[in-house]
Amino acid sequence: MSEPVRAEIVAIGTEMLLGDLIDTNSAFIAQQLKAVGVNMYFKTIVGDNLDRIAGAISQSHNRSQVVITSGGLGPTVDDLTREAVAKVMEVELEFRQDLYDYIEKYFARRGFKMTENNRKQAFAPKGATIIENPRGTAPCFYCEDEKGLIIVAPGVPHEMRYIIGERAIPIIQEKFELGEVIRTRVLKTCGLGESRVDQMIGDLFRESVNPSIGVLAHPGQVDVRITARAESVEKAEEIIDVLDEKVRDLLGSAIYAVGEVTLDRVVAQLLGEKKKTLAVLETNTGGAVLQRLTAWPERVDFLKRGIVAMTPEELAGMFDLPLDKDPGGEDFAEALAVRVCEATGADMGLVVMGPNPPPNIEPEQSRTAPAQGTTYFTLAAGGEIRKHEGIFGGNEQFIQSRVPMFALDLVRRALVP
Repeated sequence: MSEPVRAEIVAIGTEMLLGDLIDTNSAFIAQQLKAVGVNMYFKTIVGDNLDRIAGAISQSHNRSQVVITSGGLGPTVDDLTREAVAKVMEVELEFRQDLYDYIEKYFARRGFKMTENNRKQAFAPKGATIIENPRGTAPCFYCEDEKGLIIVAPGVPHEMRYIIGERAIPIIQEKFELGEVIRTRVLKTCGLGESRVDQMIGDLFRESVNPSIGVLAHPGQVDVRITARAESVEKAEEIIDVLDEKVRDLLGSAIYAVGEVTLDRVVAQLLGEKKKTLAVLETNTGGAVLQRLTAWPERVDFLKRGIVAMTPEELAGMFDLPLDKDPGGEDFAEALAVRVCEATGADMGLVVMGPNPPPNIEPEQSRTAPAQGTTYFTLAAGGEIRKHEGIFGGNEQFIQSRVPMFALDLVRRALVP
């Protein structure tokens, strides 16, 4: 197997460094590169400064055969990518009449008059190969030397996607005669923390090279990413299948889906397929469980009732439960789950009951704020009671991102044999 081609991305724009804009372009570019078997080890974000842009591009060009830049091709004074690439390639910028004519016609077709500063976009490094951009006014280009390629793409997302997907990737394939592909499969898990997943599949981490394995934590769930390189898509999938089976043997029912499917999507589909109905009561989530479930069209068939209350006492009054049991306690939650099934005729009654998060927790303290007490997750289904409990800290947003995952997983496990 030949040595893989290495690529790097240089995303250009001060707004990304300041956090005013999220760099989604690089994610798209990386996905396109991965699909054709190109390795990526570095990504750089650099502000609108000529020397720093040139330095970042030069560093990437020295260590990788392909460098793709995005952004900095507009008509304003802080659009400096052309100048930076010319500096790296040690050539002058040259005016291209054909580019100027194209930009002028682009404006005319849309009923606008081109301003003088758009003339800047008709310059390119001497010797560069132009990549026409039918989606915008920023002509793109690539430069080539013994080190490899520097491909310059626009920062406007819909323009960038066309240039990379339709033009840049075919150029890379032609120049490097790529014969391999990279495929990734993501196994989505819930009910286990990142450290627990790591402990359970740690041996696979150490043993696996191709395919490789990685873990990515999200609120309430952990993704296990399996990546393989091979001469074809079919072969890569076969390689992944082997490791996929080993991971499933270790993690079992904690895996709820493959790919980008969400847990609420899985639960909604299961309820619809099995023709089961559900009633939901929640106190400390602000209705986050219901919000996730009602996002799917199956809700009209499976959702019998959804109630968001501030206190257990409020729910006790709604369902005529005596308060001799500990309001908000485990026994109370169980009684409430049974009663809501009786009152609504639902096949399943889900209760999520816990303390409401305190107000005025600063965002930066949301993960470290002290826990406020136990949250009880109780599901009554077919005469059986399923339970889980947890202690959560954090602010309202943190609670709403984590607690529903445990609640939905309780329903999922009841629906999957």
